Amino acid sequence: MNVIDWIQEKKVIDVYAFYEEVPIKVKIELHEIDFDKEQIIWSLNEKLLFALSKTKELYFEYNETIYVMGVIIYNKEEMVTTFPTVAAEPKLKRNHIRVQTSEEDPIYIKFDDYKIKAWDISEGGVGILLQKPDLFEIGKEYKFILEIFNKDFKVKGEVVYIKEIDKSNYKIGIKFINISPTLEDTIFKYILKRQKEILKKLSYFK
Repeated sequence: MNVIDWIQEKKVIDVYAFYEEVPIKVKIELHEIDFDKEQIIWSLNEKLLFALSKTKELYFEYNETIYVMGVIIYNKEEMVTTFPTVAAEPKLKRNHIRVQTSEEDPIYIKFDDYKIKAWDISEGGVGILLQKPDLFEIGKEYKFILEIFNKDFKVKGEVVYIKEIDKSNYKIGIKFINISPTLEDTIFKYILKRQKEILKKLSYFK
């Protein structure tokens, strides 16, 4: 059974939206499938409204595969999504908790003569946004400095994916290789701090 047939049979599915990389799980109900436009109309769960202000992607799992749907348009009752495609970055199967960095406590990667602000981070790796991905190659290892809480740590990492976000931005995913216990503890403290900040924001919209 393909994923569209499964959606038609299931009618109601669990999906995840990510607000600053913190997952929000909700149920959505199928209203209609437009095969000509390759679009799906769903009920809109009100818990998604806050997340949709930040992201236009919904994730779900079917047959041990993670799929993503782009939200095209929505109102308080319904939303229209694209047909699902296999997710390039399987967020639901991450081994580590990931958070988006903040303006108040930025994290930077210092590489050659570049200082690049990190987009998100986990104990397993870091994500950055670039207008051009030419600095990095998938599968290649790099040495760089990670600046977190205004402290510098020497890090080695492998580029595991390069994903086009839009016409002017690419996301580069870097997996850490054998980081020090001190850095791992520092990243854990950063994640804990950011989770508390993000969950406090979300609590206002319940």
